[in-house]
Amino acid sequence: MKNELENITLESLAESVLPHFDSKKLVDWAINTLKLGYESENLYILAGMDNDTTEEREKYFWKSIKDLNIDCQKSKEKLIEFYANTIAKKTINKELNIENALDKMYKIIIATDYDKRYYSFFDIIEDIDNIRCYGRPLLCSGLTREKFDEYVIEEFEIFLAMQNVEIPEYELNKCYCKKCKKLANYKLKKRFQLKKPFIFYIWVCENCESKDILYPRSHSIMKLLIEKYKI
Repeated sequence: MKNELENITLESLAESVLPHFDSKKLVDWAINTLKLGYESENLYILAGMDNDTTEEREKYFWKSIKDLNIDCQKSKEKLIEFYANTIAKKTINKELNIENALDKMYKIIIATDYDKRYYSFFDIIEDIDNIRCYGRPLLCSGLTREKFDEYVIEEFEIFLAMQNVEIPEYELNKCYCKKCKKLANYKLKKRFQLKKPFIFYIWVCENCESKDILYPRSHSIMKLLIEKYKI
């Protein structure tokens, strides 16, 4: 139960360093802490502060933390890492709906100045509009309207798995050639046709120049890399 208390406390603290934080969540934290069986005078006061200011809520939150002797000394970066992992696990376990999960990840992306660890979720959010406008994704290979939830859950699974491996950046920038059946660099190749535009360019495998490639950071490639570099 102590771990559960620490988890909901760290989750609340992580939310507090993200954009548009609603301090009413500190009141919710107090209520949930009481439900876990913990008690203190300050905790009861905080649980009843529905209409108070953020300043007052924060004051009683920290008093409650001291009363319960909760260890929550973590940097902003570590709090956000913990929160991102929590979102991923809750989404995978279907305790958090996809829309809500992506909204939380977007706040993390903004708070971390578009940290590359979370950037794939920004691409997904961008492709929501691309699918709506153009009928297809422009950034996320394999993302479709019909399998949107399935794709996002798989992205969260990859996100968690990536934390246990160290993949070189040059590998992350490779495509997968279906003809060569291996990871490879890719390049632009000039093509011609008998209608406008008469000259156009396509991405091809650098080795065999096949256009039948999977683009970098697609789910299929990420799974191959995770398998290759896992300890």
